[in-house]
Amino acid sequence: MMQISRALQRSARTTRNLRKVSTMEEIRSFDPFNPTEEHQALREMVRQFAVNEVDPQRLEHDREEKFNHELFKKCGELGLLGVTTSVEYGGSGMDATAANIVHEELSQADPAFCLSYLAHSMLFVNNLNQNGTHEQKMRFLPDTCSGAKIGGMGMSEPSYGTDVLGLQTTAKKDDNGDYILNGQKMWITNSYVNNPDTGEAELGDIYLVYARTGGPGAKGLSLFLVEKGMEGFSLGQAIRDKSGMRASNTGELVFQDVKIPKENLVGDENGATVCMMRNLEIERVVLGAMATGIAR
Repeated sequence: MMQISRALQRSARTTRNLRKVSTMEEIRSFDPFNPTEEHQALREMVRQFAVNEVDPQRLEHDREEKFNHELFKKCGELGLLGVTTSVEYGGSGMDATAANIVHEELSQADPAFCLSYLAHSMLFVNNLNQNGTHEQKMRFLPDTCSGAKIGGMGMSEPSYGTDVLGLQTTAKKDDNGDYILNGQKMWITNSYVNNPDTGEAELGDIYLVYARTGGPGAKGLSLFLVEKGMEGFSLGQAIRDKSGMRASNTGELVFQDVKIPKENLVGDENGATVCMMRNLEIERVVLGAMATGIAR
């Protein structure tokens, strides 16, 4: 009996040692930048796309300060514009690691193009995927995931910069429960595109805009879907001659008594600070990935 007990003890020790060896081998072979085969395949695909399609156009579009919409649509064909978005709405259903891989590889080839990609895929598409209703997602995400429409996000303002909790753009309810939007947003990526026929700057298609619906501070902000063509919504100044990121269009959004249907309220009234911070988390991470790509 004692011999069996000792044999079992030796067997248990051997099993534990084998597990330790297996675990150490797994740790040594684990690649945090490509944690799964799916991530590795994504990196290889995006790197090839960046080398063959993104890098060759970089200098021309930087000189002309022109966003490459056709190349952007190719990102949609590859499933990159909705990389973190549910498959149900036209996305690829991947995670934050996948988003970082895409940003690193694109920015290695063309940081300006990648910045426009970020504003669209993270600040609009991912934001709406996280915070919108099913109806809002079905209405807006398929076209923005494909690249048929260009999205952006309006947060910073001329007098407040990134002091987002002090923003002064207002949205006041009317008698029908809709909202009247007034104010300005400044330094907005994807605020405009170049008309393919005239070359003139014109508004992008759809934006998530933060506005004050309540009192001062964090508890008074709401988030709205604002669409091109809404009366009173216009492009202010198009910012030119930037020191960098010149192929990523930056400008000012102006709202003058813009009527926003109540169906375009994203999340709860006065509850947008949660939406904002939840989305800025992933934005800050992918900006780090962009810096890594630029360093490469």
